[in-house]
Amino acid sequence: MGAIRDQSEKMFTGEISTRQFHPLTSTGEYEEVADGVMFYRWFANVTAVRTREGLVLIDTGGYFNQDATLELIRKFSPDRVNTAIYTHGHVDHACGMPAIAAEAQRNKVARPRVVGHRAIAARFDRYKRTIGYNNIVNTRQFNRPSAWPTEYIYPDTYFDSQLNVVAGDDKFDCHHARGETDDHCWVYIPQRKVLCTGDFIIWAAPNAGNPQKVQRYAREWAEALRAMARTGAEVLLPGHGYPVFGAIRVRQVLNDTANYLQSLCDQTIAMMNAGAPMDEIIHTVKPPPNLAEKPWLQPVYDEPEFIVRNIWRLEGGWYDGTPANLKPATDAERAREIATLAGGIGPVVARALEKLAAGELALACHLADWAVAAAPEDQSAHEARMKIYTARAEQEQSTMAHGIFRSAALESAQKAGLTAPQDKRSA
Repeated sequence: MGAIRDQSEKMFTGEISTRQFHPLTSTGEYEEVADGVMFYRWFANVTAVRTREGLVLIDTGGYFNQDATLELIRKFSPDRVNTAIYTHGHVDHACGMPAIAAEAQRNKVARPRVVGHRAIAARFDRYKRTIGYNNIVNTRQFNRPSAWPTEYIYPDTYFDSQLNVVAGDDKFDCHHARGETDDHCWVYIPQRKVLCTGDFIIWAAPNAGNPQKVQRYAREWAEALRAMARTGAEVLLPGHGYPVFGAIRVRQVLNDTANYLQSLCDQTIAMMNAGAPMDEIIHTVKPPPNLAEKPWLQPVYDEPEFIVRNIWRLEGGWYDGTPANLKPATDAERAREIATLAGGIGPVVARALEKLAAGELALACHLADWAVAAAPEDQSAHEARMKIYTARAEQEQSTMAHGIFRSAALESAQKAGLTAPQDKRSA
């Protein structure tokens, strides 16, 4: 048993967890997981398939490790890259292509054909418009500086619903479905019984709620997973994390993930239909306990509460059911009013620290934010906020929540002229 297959077995049985081996960990491992199919365990995974007419890649890796990706592909095969299929246009999946195109130019061979859903072009166009915003978001999400790419290789061949890509004796069935993105596709290779899911599967609770990114589509995501389960695939290669081996296990992971999303959708829409406001819904809806405990559905990247918010946004718009929030006063105006009622900034800060000591971190965060909104230059307010958000970040499981809370701690540390406590999760 190879290292990747062995690791997959331990992950599936729960011997090791996604908290120990986060699905976004870039290990650089690679292994032939089916005849002529090489899997690369990267930040975002890459698959290379050897065919009679050259290599076919499913995803090309990120802009930040494209040279290393190409080097690993060349350890597998010197064959020309015939085709690259983007499962979607996220920059960790589609932006390794420039290095591959540059190699083709150096070797004076035809550049690989690039295949992707039609909506990828609009995504790349949007990325060019929002470079600054995406740098801000990714710096905050991962707590390290982001350098958003400016170079994109658009597909040569677009499709809307379904496309069969043929290379040599192999067929690559590309199926569009909306899920994490509106331009997503999954790829089935029937001759090898290999399913490449892209980010429909990431070895964690689905990334269907990311609070800093555009709309996600939980219900259609569930439908796509059920369609994948009907293929009879014997190897599942996810967008992040380790493969799943064996037809029974592949079906289980796909159907469990579909049922997880479907349950969140059904609960949320039922409460919306009953007139519940968003605040009640996000604090009520939970995934089924028997699914929440599955090793492949742990909330280590995204989390259910964020998914529920995205379902609300898709099905009901942005109004959250609280009338004052329709046309609110500014955060600063509200914070100053709260401070006035409390008798000044001091009591607000003191109360925030009391809540921190009591372990009531959600309330402590509200109080700390009100304090710094009311008095943006107050050092004591920022010092308290730094302590509170440091504690909040340390208790969070998901990358999304941890990154945002840690960013708040760093922001207030800078304002207070202090060094933020070390991040225990990265120590």
